[in-house]
Amino acid sequence: MRIECTTTFLDGRERFEKGDVFTIPDADAARFLKHGWAKEVGAPESAATPSDPVTLDVQGVEHTQKAVTRG
Repeated sequence: MRIECTTTFLDGRERFEKGDVFTIPDADAARFLKHGWAKEVGAPESAATPSDPVTLDVQGVEHTQKAVTRG
């Protein structure tokens, strides 16, 4: 599948630069398309789908450690 990179990213030893066009295996292309790192060359532009809202559950944590003094 032919893809065009929409952002710069690394995959293993390969570096994909924004705007570059590559022919890669379909499995890799599907992963890149899923993450939004690339788009298929010649495919019509799809409308951006908003992601689901994320709720963070932040918890207060305190790390205490006694000072060790020598001498």
